[in-house]
This record gives sequence, C-alpha cells and structure tokens, in this order.
Amino acid sequence: MSCTHISNLPEEMLRKILKLLPHVDLMTAMLVCKSWQEKGEDPAMWKLFMVTVNTRDDIQKLRLPRFQSVQTIQLCSTLTEVSMEGGYEIFQHDCDLQQPDGLRDLFQAISAIPSISEIDGIWTYDLRALEPGLYASAMTRLTRLRFGRKLTEEQIDNIFTVVAEENTKVEEIFIDFFWFRMDKLSPHLFASAVTKVKKLAMFGPMESDQEKFKEMFKMVKEEKIFLKELIISLYYYNLLASIESDILGTALNRLEDVYIKGPSHLMGRGWSKVDKVTNILRKLVRDDSKLERLELTFLTRTDIVKIDPELVRQVIKKIGEFVENYSYMDYDEWDNVDDIDEDIGDDDVEDEVIGDDEVEDDDGDIENEVIGDGAVEVEGIGDDVLLQN
Repeated sequence: MSCTHISNLPEEMLRKILKLLPHVDLMTAMLVCKSWQEKGEDPAMWKLFMVTVNTRDDIQKLRLPRFQSVQTIQLCSTLTEVSMEGGYEIFQHDCDLQQPDGLRDLFQAISAIPSISEIDGIWTYDLRALEPGLYASAMTRLTRLRFGRKLTEEQIDNIFTVVAEENTKVEEIFIDFFWFRMDKLSPHLFASAVTKVKKLAMFGPMESDQEKFKEMFKMVKEEKIFLKELIISLYYYNLLASIESDILGTALNRLEDVYIKGPSHLMGRGWSKVDKVTNILRKLVRDDSKLERLELTFLTRTDIVKIDPELVRQVIKKIGEFVENYSYMDYDEWDNVDDIDEDIGDDDVEDEVIGDDEVEDDDGDIENEVIGDGAVEVEGIGDDVLLQN
C-alpha cells in the first residue's frame, strides 16, 4: 500500500487541512517550514478569530498579513473608575488606548482593515478626541452602531451624514437618548440615517426629540427606507402623541417587526391612544401591510375592550398576540368580549421597564478572555491562541 507524503499533497488540499486544525496546532504547524508558514499566514485562516488589543503596542500587530481579513477585535475593557462629567458617565481604562494618540492610532489601523465589522468594548471609551472624519470612517465599517456616550457635535453630524448618504455596513442602530444627546442634529438628517438601516432601537427619547420622530415616521410612511425592525421604549415623554394617526398607522405597517413599550403613567389617557391603535390595526389586516410581528405593550385590558372585537380577532388571526401586559383570550373566544369587565383601570396592569440587555445582540459563539498586557489573543470556539510575531 503506497503512501503520499504530506508535502506532496496538492496545495489546496493542504490549505484545507491547515484550516481544520485547532488554533494552537495551526500556530505550531506554521513553525514546521517556510512553506507552511506562508500558507498559515493566509488571512482566510484567521478571519473568524477575535483579536484582543490591550495596549498601543498591540495596534502594530493588526498590520500582520494574517489579520487583514479579521472581522472582530476586542479592546481592553478593564476600568479603573467611572466619573460623571456634565451628566455623562466617563470611563477610565487601565490601559493606554484611551489616550488621544492611542485612539488615533487604533482607528487608523481599523480603517485600514475593511473586513472589520465589530469592535467589542468600543462603547466604553470616550471618543471625543478623535477627528470627526476618522471616527466616522472607522465606525461605519461596523454592522452595529450603539450611541450611548457623549460625542462632539461634529462627530455626530459626520457619522449620521455618512450613514445617510453612503453605502455602509451598518445594519443596526441603538440609541440611548438619556446618555446620548444630539439636539443640534437636523430632523431630516436623523431620519435619513436611521431609516437606512434594517434595525433601529431607541430608548428614552426626550421632548426635544419630537421633530426627529415626526420626520422619521413621515419618511417611513413614504417608503424611502431600508428599515424593517423598530423598537421604541418610552420612559420620559410620549412622542407617539404628537404623530398624526394616519402617518403613524401607515408607517408602522411599512415595517415587518414593531415593538413599542411605555409605562402606564406615561402612556395613559389624553392622546387618542385607542383611536391611533385602531388605525394601526385596520391597516394591519389589509393585504398591503408588511407587519409580521406587532407588540404594543403599553396597551391595557381596558384599552383592548374599547377596540372593535372583530378587528382584534382578525389581527390575532393574522399575526398572533400584540399585547404583552396581560394574557388575553384566543380570537375564537371574542364573541363573548362584552362579558369582560370594562371597569379595570390602568393601575391594575403592571409595567416593567425594558433594559438594554433585552435588545442587545450577543456576540454569538465567539468569546474572548484578556491574557495580559502587550499580547494579542485570537480565539475561536473553544480554542485559545497567543499570537506571536
């Protein structure tokens, strides 16, 4: 029985074998000979690995050939203290990346690797020292943008402009209005940017954001959008009250997935709630509605019994339940809807405030552990590797 030496295998087969190796073994294989080292440096071998950058010195290692297709990097996230500045949380990190020169070098390195789509830990950094163009160039390489820290007016204007006007990788935007203020951003630019992504989640918008919301819903109504999923948690101000009923109903039915939440004391009476919800539901049961899931968790049992039972039955039959605050009957039982006690008040329904953890996507199967300063770590599912030059 004849045997073929591994060095005589076709190059493509050898690459496939190396790609199947655990990361530690791949690093060892690269030390066998120059030919294997060259094959092991192939960026395709490393693109699914997470690279941890702990210090400014590690930034230089991002220029290694093997990392030119990497998709995820993780930054040093060890915090020494959290302080307040003008009502904003400011994090201090136990590494030198937070220094202006460190952030500049990091973002220049990120901008040079087009494949990067996730920077784990970036949201804990104070990025205001970055030049607006460099900030926007690097951040719009990501698939998910999270606005929850203070930025300069120029940075805000720049990144929203890039998302609105250019073809970026950004698919999701999360905005925490309590920590992220953009009062000087024009409503049209805001709406143009947030409707350019597939998923938009907004938490705690203020009264000053009212015009931005109006412009956003108008734009969605006109279908000049990519937006498919909308999540809104109203804590401080009911911005839905100022949206015209037809605009709100038509806009929400242009989307595929809608989740709107607000506490009962904020979303109670005085804003034509039942009429606006009825308008939404009437448009939903039409054939041209795109809605596949609707959750209006601010509705109470009292609100539901004021809506046409037949309409509610049709909505439930089409998309399922759309109220979270109580477990209501199956649509086949709505013939007896008049038997429901209509004297139940809003105070009888508990409301739980949704937190950031309920909407943030997890990182999938890739996990990372910091292994010490001056090191770059790459790991995949169940494997750890310390990279060396």
